[in-house]
Amino acid sequence: MISTAAGAAITSWNLAATALYGWQPQEALGRPLAELLGAYPDSAAEELRSRGIWQGCVERRRRDGTATTVRVRLASCTGADDEWMEVSDPVDTAHPAEVALAASEYRYRNLFGAVAASFWELDFSGVGVLLRQLREQGITDVAAHLRANPAIVRAMMRSTRIVDINDRSIEMFGPGTKRDLITTPLDRYWPKASTGDFTESVLSAIGGKPRHVAETRMRARDGREFDVLFTVSFLPGTVGTGTLLVGFTDITDRVQATRQRDEASTRRKMLLDVPTLALSELAAPDTRAMFSRLRAEGVTDIRAYIDAHPGFVDQLAGNLRFTSVNDAAVRLYGARSADELIGRSLTGLIQPGCEVLRRSIEGSYDCEMVFQAEVRMFRLDGTPFDTLFCRVSNPDPASAEVLVAQIDISEQVKARVEIERMRQQASHASRIALLGQLSASIVHEISQPVTAIAMHAAAAERLARAPEPALEKLGKITGQIGQNALRVGKIIQRIRALAANREMPMVPLSLTDILAETRLLLRQELTERGVQVTLSRDANVPEVCGDRIQLQQLLANLMVNAIQAMEASPHGKRRIDLTLRTRDGLVLAEVADSGPGLSADFVAAPFQSFRTTKPDGLGIGLTICRSIAEAHNGRLEVRDRADGPGAIFTLVLPAVGSAT
Repeated sequence: MISTAAGAAITSWNLAATALYGWQPQEALGRPLAELLGAYPDSAAEELRSRGIWQGCVERRRRDGTATTVRVRLASCTGADDEWMEVSDPVDTAHPAEVALAASEYRYRNLFGAVAASFWELDFSGVGVLLRQLREQGITDVAAHLRANPAIVRAMMRSTRIVDINDRSIEMFGPGTKRDLITTPLDRYWPKASTGDFTESVLSAIGGKPRHVAETRMRARDGREFDVLFTVSFLPGTVGTGTLLVGFTDITDRVQATRQRDEASTRRKMLLDVPTLALSELAAPDTRAMFSRLRAEGVTDIRAYIDAHPGFVDQLAGNLRFTSVNDAAVRLYGARSADELIGRSLTGLIQPGCEVLRRSIEGSYDCEMVFQAEVRMFRLDGTPFDTLFCRVSNPDPASAEVLVAQIDISEQVKARVEIERMRQQASHASRIALLGQLSASIVHEISQPVTAIAMHAAAAERLARAPEPALEKLGKITGQIGQNALRVGKIIQRIRALAANREMPMVPLSLTDILAETRLLLRQELTERGVQVTLSRDANVPEVCGDRIQLQQLLANLMVNAIQAMEASPHGKRRIDLTLRTRDGLVLAEVADSGPGLSADFVAAPFQSFRTTKPDGLGIGLTICRSIAEAHNGRLEVRDRADGPGAIFTLVLPAVGSAT
């Protein structure tokens, strides 16, 4: 063994070096190595700087002048960049076992550098010294002593020298060069929380175990911590005397996935204990396999596939089976115990071809984690109930389980139906009241064509009694009678539609046409009150989707309110301006009057029920107008006119085909 000052002057020379080369220590110390034995190759210095170690064969001179080939292992001393230490032995005197060992070591070095895991070669001799000191101090239970004294274990880490590492270690524990990592004290890589794992590896070595494997956390040189699988192999007789091979496999992703899965499982268990929320776990292993097969076959549009295979939804309903339920789910389905549900499929508990289940399946196929909708299901005895159904898929792609949360909303649905029925009744009552207000207009509208029919009928009778009837003239008169009869029929049809208490379908409608019909219905009222009506509209106003009668009722109410608001205004200044505009996918119908405008109390709460300024009013007209607007996914806005006295009521509805 020889040490030098960076390959220059010899600083130490042991007796083995004297035996090999012939010089005594006092003859060698202080002399340049190159002058005495021969220089190192240039590659040695480069590799020492990058890796901290070099080995190879070199030609050396002996004291007697002969040459010899020796194997040299050269390393820079830990903490001293300018001190090199070599171990050398002659190649020509190698024992066959040494040759075999060298070949084995060569193969090992190749494997050592090529594998994906991090491997470290550690000099464990310092640990042996500390263990002997403990025994000399009379410590008999070393295991208990080390577990109780982590500071001793940290000292063992510092006494352990890193001999070599592979390239994967640089990637895992960097940043830095191989030399940087080798010269860093071992305890820097072990967080304090992982001291116990190092302790157990030492105890495994003392206990004569061939290996030690554990999961632990390590620290990189930049302070970053990560999870690893820590593996160390012990050869007989090497503990405390030789080197050990230690492996680290980065398992951070796996540990995080396991932790997330465990946390999700814990959350699920906590949720299952919620007494008011019906929670069920359902497994569908066949469904996952079916989805995989469809994806392999290139199915990307699951909706089109289900359209072509109408039995697909019911097939999947049969595959979904309960694996766990909480007490609330047992009560929801009317079961006596959880055992009645576990193992049962959804068949019979959900309507065949259920649209909501279909949408949930489509979302699951498209990897949507959460789906929620209202659906009607059945208890075990066949009793129907309404429920808010929420499906949450397992984030683990390998899992075939889904979590279903449900709330019984049967009473809420009944209440909604009753509220809608009451709204329809109130709307009907409002329409009847409107017809009462318009009775004079209705009588006038009907009297005109009826009077015309009577006059034309009398004229036709006279022509028919003439000695020579004018058949051509008689034909024209009877045609006019027919036209006026049709006019009466249309008026009656509009009145009957307003008076009827039935729900009309939502269809695309033109607000321009509805405004025209409403003006026609109110024509006499407008004429008698001296109200002028103007209509302005944008070009190409799109249609809206709605109930024709309800929208006509809403606009008629707004116009009647406008007429009544202008009763105190002079006849020449009574004006209603109707405007149809479009904006951002919306259609806006404005009814503006020239009355006194809105009071502060009214502006504060324009839709308050049972508040009216009319002696015979119910105070529900505007409330019904707003409910009609909201039933059409729209709204009703109120404001004062900016161009003079008066109020503006604006009906805002989404245009057909708009995403608004």
